[in-house]
Amino acid sequence: MNQEQAGLIMLALMVLALGLAWWGWRRRLNRYRPLADALTWWEPGADAHWVTPALYVATTEADKPMERVAVGPLAYRSRVRVGVFDRGLSVSFPNGKSLLLPATGELQAGLATWTIDRVVEPDGLVMVRWRLGEKLVDSYFRVVDGDATAMITGIDALAKGTR
Repeated sequence: MNQEQAGLIMLALMVLALGLAWWGWRRRLNRYRPLADALTWWEPGADAHWVTPALYVATTEADKPMERVAVGPLAYRSRVRVGVFDRGLSVSFPNGKSLLLPATGELQAGLATWTIDRVVEPDGLVMVRWRLGEKLVDSYFRVVDGDATAMITGIDALAKGTR
């Protein structure tokens, strides 16, 4: 086997790997497409109890931290602004849309160290459990310029109805 043949084999394997990755991602997007109707979009007002910039890391199925939920803007990492409002947790994406994680009894928050494809220092992520349609999901945020414990306290107060 000469050098050109080896190069062509490596190129073919690379194209195959990229094609399979693309195919897998498309299947994941299609699998979660029905949940897109369950996303609650809203315009947050000025009545926030707490707002901070954060990094949105991922959303996974509850208790399945390797099963990424790929629906709408939740499919990709992003810089966001999170805010605690009376109606729930607001996640404002760079495209100008704000997602509402409703304040229900299922809304919970806690600290996490890892999620799919992201590991940070101990308790470096805020995990928010909420209901998306019929599925319980966990969304992970890395608070940039704020207090993660204040975010957790605000979310827990919402869930208990004490706000």
